[in-house]
Amino acid sequence: MKIQNIMSRSVVTAPVNMSVQELCRLMEKNKIGSVVIVKDKTVLGIVTERDIVSFIGQYGCNLLSQKKASDIMVSPVFTMSPKLETRAAMQFMASKRIRRLPITENKRLVGIITYGDIIREVQKDLAEAQLKTQQLKLEVSRDGLTHVFTQKYFKMFLDREVERVKKYGGLLALLMVDVDHFKKINDTYGHDAGDYILVKVSELIRKNTRKINLIGRYGGDEFSIIAPISDVESAKRLGDRLRQFVEQTKFHYQGQIIRVTLSIGVAGWDKSIIDGRGLIVKADKALYKSKHAGRNAVSVA
Repeated sequence: MKIQNIMSRSVVTAPVNMSVQELCRLMEKNKIGSVVIVKDKTVLGIVTERDIVSFIGQYGCNLLSQKKASDIMVSPVFTMSPKLETRAAMQFMASKRIRRLPITENKRLVGIITYGDIIREVQKDLAEAQLKTQQLKLEVSRDGLTHVFTQKYFKMFLDREVERVKKYGGLLALLMVDVDHFKKINDTYGHDAGDYILVKVSELIRKNTRKINLIGRYGGDEFSIIAPISDVESAKRLGDRLRQFVEQTKFHYQGQIIRVTLSIGVAGWDKSIIDGRGLIVKADKALYKSKHAGRNAVSVA
């Protein structure tokens, strides 16, 4: 980024013959920490609060009205072009141990930049980069079709939740949700129709479950729901609701109505489960119960 993009163009200046006392009033009025001393817009020096404090410490306050800006200003003063990179300004200011740098073009004052300005800009860039990284991670962790979380992210989150309840106690339940006879839907209506059903079912699940719950696409036609603060009974009630909603929904696709049902397996964490995989195996067993019972059912492990 160029210096001209972040420099302040509102620079407070003063002539060389202004008294130190007037400089103090000027700084106080504008709430600034430095004044650039100029003659016909040409930079001659700079006076900072520190320069004034040092002067008072050495000579007292009695000479403030007698001494001029030219008596205490730092001169010659370092300047820099607005077209240079802020990185160059930062390195230069650090090497010279200065905190303010007048910006000149064709020997004329056009702005001023402080070390704080650059640091704030760097922090802003870092924050934006971190935000973009987080957004990218979130995008990568989402399934491209249904926009629920991927199996990889789901497993990572589940492992973390199992560690939480192992360490602190609490409730944790898992629902494994399978779209019944999904292959038949693909064979009858086509794969685009199958994709449409997956999208619509995922939307129904999202709309009818709490925001704290995490929804993942575990396989081609299988979804998973992590319920971090639910016991088995409440998780089963959620499964029953979802099963009923889907069963009662008419999915309209290209002038046709497709009926869909769900088989759901529910499992709750217990002390015998040491990781996320253990809870998945337990919920899968419940899912198989629902399938063996004729599908369109909710079973608990």
